Order: sequence, then structure tokens, then C-alpha cells
Amino acid sequence: MAERFLVGAGVGSGVAHGKAFVLARPEAALAQISKPGNRIGLIAIQKAMLSVAEDLENVTTVGDAKDVMMALAMILRDPVLFDVVKAHLSEGAEAADALRRAFARFARQLEALGGYFAERAPDLGYLANRVIAELAGDLPPVEFPSEPFILVSDSISPMDAAKLDPNRVLAVITTDGTPTSHSAIIVRAAKLPMVVGLIGAGLIRTGSDLLVDANAGQVFLDPTIERIEHYSTAANLDTQVIRLLEDDREAPVTLLANLGSSFEAAGALAAGAKGVGLFRTELLYLGQQEPPTRAEQFAEYSNLLAAFTGKRVLVRVLDLDFDKPLPFLREAGTGKYANRGLQVLLANPEVLETQLSALAQAQAANPKTELWVMAPMVLSVAEALQFAEMARAASLKKVGVMIEVPEVTEPGVIEGIIDAVDFISIGTNDLTHYALGKSRHVAGDGAVSGTISLSETRKPEVLNLIRRVITAANAAGKPVGICGESASDPESAKLFIALGADSLSASSALLPQLKAALLA
Repeated sequence: MAERFLVGAGVGSGVAHGKAFVLARPEAALAQISKPGNRIGLIAIQKAMLSVAEDLENVTTVGDAKDVMMALAMILRDPVLFDVVKAHLSEGAEAADALRRAFARFARQLEALGGYFAERAPDLGYLANRVIAELAGDLPPVEFPSEPFILVSDSISPMDAAKLDPNRVLAVITTDGTPTSHSAIIVRAAKLPMVVGLIGAGLIRTGSDLLVDANAGQVFLDPTIERIEHYSTAANLDTQVIRLLEDDREAPVTLLANLGSSFEAAGALAAGAKGVGLFRTELLYLGQQEPPTRAEQFAEYSNLLAAFTGKRVLVRVLDLDFDKPLPFLREAGTGKYANRGLQVLLANPEVLETQLSALAQAQAANPKTELWVMAPMVLSVAEALQFAEMARAASLKKVGVMIEVPEVTEPGVIEGIIDAVDFISIGTNDLTHYALGKSRHVAGDGAVSGTISLSETRKPEVLNLIRRVITAANAAGKPVGICGESASDPESAKLFIALGADSLSASSALLPQLKAALLA
């Protein structure tokens, strides 16, 4: 099968390669207790809640993980929660429904508080299901593979996370959850790579070959041999960091990290990143019926900028990468670039203006961080001018665009674009696809198939375009960087540097080996 590229939010750091084991929810057992007429009394429900609380308290954990277990147990022992369950039962609700409604009520209260408390809300759903399962009796045991595997699930409860065996589980992937959930805290404490909120996880089947990069929130489904080899030396980041710290020489260009969430910042800094060369903002929008509010965006951007005080952070505004737009976006464009890039945002100015405003607010709150904001896939000089005008009107000081299609590298066009902005970033993934006329299919779930090989960016027809862009940027005295996958490939990176690129951005898992190769 063709390699597919999936993105989510990385938790902690680390790289893992192995076969997937998809964990199914025990719906049949839970349905048994939920069927109408199956009346269960208050004593049984209270006993089940206390039993789960005791299980949580007895899980062998330490530090943050132990604190999580104790906090969840306290919730189950809360008499107010039990009173709400009792009230629902008195109204005629079945046991499972009464429990779910009571826990959901508490979850809504946490969400209303926002911030840290809102992040805890999903744990209430886990607890409800755990109590229901306890009432249903012993669930059939899960038969895990005998060989080490990558666990894939819709979600994972804090209790299940605490019981993971690091000797058998290589990494954890979930479609739900956030990097700051209780489960994520526990998995991180176990030093297991984890990616949460993975878009396109439904494509993964038990036995699928996976390459997980928790540093950048990336998962490669059916990775190529080249991809596996490229990541093989990044599997032990700790060892590489030690070597990196022993070598205090500076790389010939600025090495930056590609990130998908602010939670990945710690891993990037540990790997020696001098800042962020590409911050993907899509995770704030994906799966939503309405765009995130300015306050929600400000919180994420502010966390990101605070982590990189004194450094450069390049944030890419929403980059639509789907056959069909998100429900709150109007379609834009035709042909092979339809519903992609900056043109979609310009067709939805209210969405773009809110994002630019949130970024400006985060910059004002973190003045010591150098914020650069760029638009994806610009298609014309007019688009670049319009974006620059909107960004500067929002009080953003460093405004740029990504060069990802061959048409904008033409003489006269690229000079006009560079004149309109403060910097240029070259996205080699798309540029290579389109320059070589390769098929690039993006499914409705966001998975990109037909991924190019790293060496294809070095083909003359692609390098000529990159040379043209870099030469024009250098002539105008404007910074120009590379943020595509090929930036992490030492052979390609050396070519980019020779052409005049002044920064390279890649997954932080690959930065130590890239620096070592550039200094060799």
C-alpha cells in the first residue's frame, strides 16, 4: 500500500516503529446493562463506584500518575455525584443512563470553568464507562499480541494507561483526547511515545505497519523503507541529545522544529531547536463544526510563544488539506488547487481575521518571542498582497507566505510575492509533487497518500524551482527557509544551504542527526 501521512498532537517525545493493535470498545458488554428493563439498585451502583475508586487507588504508580489516580478516585467518592445518580434513577432512568447523565453533568461543569478544568472533562466519560463495566460484571479479557505493538484506540482511560507495559507497548495512538489529559500525563510518565487526536486514525487496522513520531505529532501508515531508515537513528533521542550537548558548534544555518501543538515544545527544545519553523494550527480546527474562538486560539498560541522566549516562531495560519472543506468554510478555487491554501482563507475572511487577531494578542502577551506568521500555498502576487495587508492590519510585524506550487516561482511572479512580504518559506512536499506531476490524494479524513520520497526533491526540475525562489529572496534581502520533509535529509539540506537557504525546519526527532551530518 502507498504510504499515508497522518497528523495529531504529540505527547512527550520519541519515535516508534511497529505493528498496530486496534483496541475495540467493549460495546457488547456495556449494552447488556444498558438495555431497557434491566433495573439495578442504588446499593449495587454505589458498590461499583467505590470498587472502581479502590482500583484506582491501588494502581501501582508514582509521581504525577499517582496524583491522577487519586484525583479520579476522589471524584467517584464524591457524595454529590452519587446524589445526582440517585436523582436520575428516581426519574426512571436505567442504571447506565443515570450514570452517564450524572458524569456528563459534572463534565459540563468542568468545561464551563475552562482551562485546566476543561481538560479534565473527558476523564468523567472514562469513569462512567468504567463503573458501567463494573456493573456489567467481568468483561472478556483483551488478547494483546505476543510481540511488541503500537496501541491504537478511540481513547484510553487513565487506569488503562497506568497499566500499560512499556516492554510490550511501543507507542500509543488515540483519536480522542488532548496532550494535557490525565491519560496523556500517565503515558508520558511511562516514557512512551504518544499521539492524540490523530486525524485519519480510522484507516489503521490491526497489523498495519506504523511509524510514530511523537515529537512532531506525525504518524506514517505503511511507511516506505526510506522513511523507516531515515528515522532509524532517531529512535533513541536521549542518546543523540547527549551527543548534541557535547558538541557546542553551531550548524551552518538555523535549525528549527516542525510542531503540531504547543505541547511538543519541550521535545523540540531538548533536541536543540533554535525555534519553530512550522507550527501547524490545523488541530485547533479539525473535527469542529464551528471555528475555534479567539480565546481558544490565544491560549494555544500563547503557550507556544511562552515556551520559546527569545527565539523565532513561525506560525502557519489554517492550511486546508482536504478534498472537502471544513463545515464552517466556504469552498474556493477550481482545478488541482481547489479548496487548498490561502485562497480558502481569503474566501472566509472572518475565520482568517479571528486567527490573525488571536496571534497578535499572543504576541502582545509574549513580546520577547519573535513571532513570524505565514500563509499556506500562495497562488498569486495579489493573494500575497492581500494576506500581508490583513496580517499587518492585525498588528503582526513579520508576515510571510509559503511557496508550494511551480506557477509562483516564475520570473516576475516570485519577485512580486517576495516584495509583498517579509520572508519566504518553501514547502518542498507539495512543490515536489506538483513539479513532478505526481498524484497527490488527500482523503476526507485528512490522510495524504502518494507521499514522495526524500530523494525526489533533489531532481533537477524541482531544484531549479527552489534555486529560483532562494535566489530571488537573497537578492531582495529577505529570509528564506525550507520547512518540508526534505529539510531533514542531510544530502538535500546541504544542497539547500549551498543554494542560499538560511534556515531548515524538521521534526525535532531528526534535528540532532541533521546537525551532526551538517557539521561532519
